[in-house]
Amino acid sequence: MQSLKVKTLSNFLALSKFIKGLMVKGLSISLALTAGCRSLPFPDPHLEGPYGRTLALWTRKAALYSGLETRAFVRIVYLSPEVIAAQARQISQMRAELPDQAAGTLERLRTEDAHPTFFAIVYVPDLTANDWNDPNSVWRIALNTGFGEHAPERVERVERPFSAELRALYPYLDEYSVAYVLHFPDGHGPDSSEPNDAQLIAAGALGKMEFRWLLSDGSGAATTTEAGEPPRAP
Repeated sequence: MQSLKVKTLSNFLALSKFIKGLMVKGLSISLALTAGCRSLPFPDPHLEGPYGRTLALWTRKAALYSGLETRAFVRIVYLSPEVIAAQARQISQMRAELPDQAAGTLERLRTEDAHPTFFAIVYVPDLTANDWNDPNSVWRIALNTGFGEHAPERVERVERPFSAELRALYPYLDEYSVAYVLHFPDGHGPDSSEPNDAQLIAAGALGKMEFRWLLSDGSGAATTTEAGEPPRAP
């Protein structure tokens, strides 16, 4: 009888250990699936060379989710003087420009983007909400360089199919997103002081995304982004 009790207890402990193992494995699988579903819908492309490093340094990304569903995914490139210079070199190289032509390309880009300018790649499954260029957009877009918020002066919508040159300049482009060029007013202070950082916000019914760049050392080193759901009504 004693040996039977010991054997029964041993079997019970073994069964408990087996069930516990199944529960742990099930939880691990569930977490893995959840992490996979919540991962960014478009992986980062492989960026090569000096241009790729400059582009990556000045790019920010953020995503909005509802449960496991992606509601928005955005990459934004701040067209800083460093990015403009790198793009001018890239364009001149692709076009095999002569030195005077390359100088003209650099001057043209500097003129076009003299004020704060951003290139945004926006994926929103709800096509009616991918409307950053609409004056009555469902999104509020604003830039703060430390001297108050400003709405964009102009928003250009870049439709698919994207040109080969544009894809080379922005490898983030894909077949499901829309691109925008955001032009903001002069970001200097009232005394023409240089801004130390830049914070761009895009907020609406789908949620809020914030993108930040450190400008004081010209490196764009700050890599913080924030994204969250919109506040719920009480």
